[in-house]
Amino acid sequence: MFNDYILILKKELTDIFRDRRSIVTLFIPVLLFPLMYFFMGTQLSGGNLTENIPCIVDCRTDGDRELYEAIFDGTNMIEEVDIQEDKYTDLKKGGVYGIIEIDNGKITVVFNQNSTKTLTSMSLINERVVLFSNSLFQQSLVDQDVDFEALDSLDYNGAMTDLSEIISDTGNSMMASIAPMMLVMVIMSGGVSVAVDLFAGEKEKGTFESLLTTQVSRLALLMAKFTAILIISLMSMVLSIAAYVISFKLNPSALGMYTGNLNADASDLQIITLPQVLQVLLVCFALSVFAVSVMTFIGINAKTVKEAQSQSSMITIIPTLLSGLTMFMDSANISDASMLIPVFNTIASIKMVFLGTVQPLHIVLSTVSCLAYSGVLWFLCVRMLNSEKLLRG
Repeated sequence: MFNDYILILKKELTDIFRDRRSIVTLFIPVLLFPLMYFFMGTQLSGGNLTENIPCIVDCRTDGDRELYEAIFDGTNMIEEVDIQEDKYTDLKKGGVYGIIEIDNGKITVVFNQNSTKTLTSMSLINERVVLFSNSLFQQSLVDQDVDFEALDSLDYNGAMTDLSEIISDTGNSMMASIAPMMLVMVIMSGGVSVAVDLFAGEKEKGTFESLLTTQVSRLALLMAKFTAILIISLMSMVLSIAAYVISFKLNPSALGMYTGNLNADASDLQIITLPQVLQVLLVCFALSVFAVSVMTFIGINAKTVKEAQSQSSMITIIPTLLSGLTMFMDSANISDASMLIPVFNTIASIKMVFLGTVQPLHIVLSTVSCLAYSGVLWFLCVRMLNSEKLLRG
């Protein structure tokens, strides 16, 4: 069976690379992305909490503590949370929504711009502090016997500080929103045309049934065609990543669109760490196997090329919809159960890697679930392949 597998795989790959359309399709991202980001670069030259917002409160003196209590006493706005690791690390990981620092009357509200909930909730806290500083609150402060030595030194202008201004590895919200979406769409659509030709195309020509009448193992036939489609899908992914790098190298101003630094240069193109690269490759490979399994299932089930193309269109539509959902998703509060949803779990995993909030359990759930769904599809494909009635229509 192994010899049959190698022989068929070589034949399929040879036929694929003889087709100029396949070559053009593979290299479209390498040509298109640099042009797209050049244009964009030149043009640039969740449920929200209103109370019990989990925050770390850091008061340096007793007077600062009295000031904090006077501001938020009786509001149920803040739920104080103990520091687990480091206050900024806790904020980055989503354990808290913000940090309220009071140092000799100077108030700083630290938030994480990568979290929608943090932005909204911290805005409410910001408004509360600004209102407190108005003269409307002075009479109530007299009634509460607040330490006016702390009040006199109150220094707050409504400014809020993002976590990225304190620690540098908070990730990139723009990059985390767009890059995973485009990468997953390439993975899901990279091998569609090849899958249609290898199954529905050959059935329409009558060559597929001829192969089934030979001594070639049907399992070897399925595995060879599956491997050929997977190779094309992975090549499409790798070339797309290369296109991103080329885009940013040729036009660093496009990188500014993601980093928020419109004066970005090539030195600002930071490469993520090796563990993060491996995490991204792992979830992308698992999604590629799942995507090719779906394409194979559609190709075997479809009787004509037109039918296969119609059904395959959903492979690109669904990732687009799921990608749109993740753009507004709070990556710090993704549930374990949601990581069992195919495509969504890969987009979410890549996004969390970019933001630096990834959890090993989420990577495992994403990878294992995609491979498990692929196993189910493979079982169905083998059954259909052994069904002469289905294959002959």
